Parts: sequence; structure tokens; C-alpha cells
Amino acid sequence: MERKYISAVEPLTGYVLQVDFVSGSRLLLDMKPYLDKVRFRKLADPEVWNSAVTNGIFVRFGNVELSHDEILDMTEQQHGS
Repeated sequence: MERKYISAVEPLTGYVLQVDFVSGSRLLLDMKPYLDKVRFRKLADPEVWNSAVTNGIFVRFGNVELSHDEILDMTEQQHGS
């Protein structure tokens, strides 16, 4: 049985990703600093950015994928924790 962590995702304006967790927490992740990285360049395309979906463990934008652990790590880096 796979454990689900993410209940919903919504790509917001300004390349901010809203991630809702099954715990009830909500996280806003600024993806702008990552758009110049090879892995995330495709997210600069509004059609790709707005295609965000989740299976409860990963967030996918077409073939660009982020795990819930990676999302938490990126948030910690942005907030200097």
C-alpha cells in the first residue's frame, strides 16, 4: 500500500506552486529560482506549468516530476532552515 502525502496541487501565477498535504497543511513553493535549471526549464512554458497534477506522492508537470520529499527540501532551502 502506497502512502499518500499530497492531496492537491495548484500552479499559481508567478510560478508559485500551491501544495496541499493530506495533513491539512498548505505550502507555497516559489519555483522562479529553479526555472533556469535544465531540469525545470520546461516549467517556464505556461502550458506545462498549468498542467500540474499529483498522485499523492509526486507532482508532475508533463515529464517533469517532483517528489513530496523534494518539495519539502526545496522549501527548507528557500527559508534557510
